[in-house]
Amino acid sequence: MRKLMLFAVCAMFAAATQAAQVGWSLMGATSYANDAYQFFIIGQNGVTDIATVTALLDAGSSTASYAFGSGSIAANGSATVAATASGKSLDAGTYTGFYVIFDSASPASGSANYAVVSGATGLTKTIAATTATAAFAAGNASSTLSNAANWKSFGPASSTDPAPEPTSGLLLLVGAGLLGLRRKRA
Repeated sequence: MRKLMLFAVCAMFAAATQAAQVGWSLMGATSYANDAYQFFIIGQNGVTDIATVTALLDAGSSTASYAFGSGSIAANGSATVAATASGKSLDAGTYTGFYVIFDSASPASGSANYAVVSGATGLTKTIAATTATAAFAAGNASSTLSNAANWKSFGPASSTDPAPEPTSGLLLLVGAGLLGLRRKRA
């Protein structure tokens, strides 16, 4: 039994040394200081692609359990977690990450918008079994974030489109008809 326990401990230690500790960094988001971000890695925590996360956000669902990391953007526009301090690790392989940035410090459905930051070369990493640390970096994200088309509503409750009232249209039609009738009599 003692040999079996010793073997299990050695196997766990070997597995731990094979996984790389992971950090992440984002720069160029000074306009969103103190707002929230979430960092995702495709293939981790149930995230199969970017659409997995955006579909949840569009439906107004929380994505916290899918995030590989999260936090708030610093005053200088950065969101940085050192690999040694993140407590996260990945096995050898090639991984792609992306950020979701919210224009709110406490995003909730109906009260925030979000933008996805992806496509930077630093957001894809090939991690070797012997790699001690690996850092995903989005670089300068300002060009992505400044594009209004990249921002979407977090959940259906945040829509601000006015709903037309049928009675307003009916009153307008009756008023126009009465004006026409008055001009005809005059």
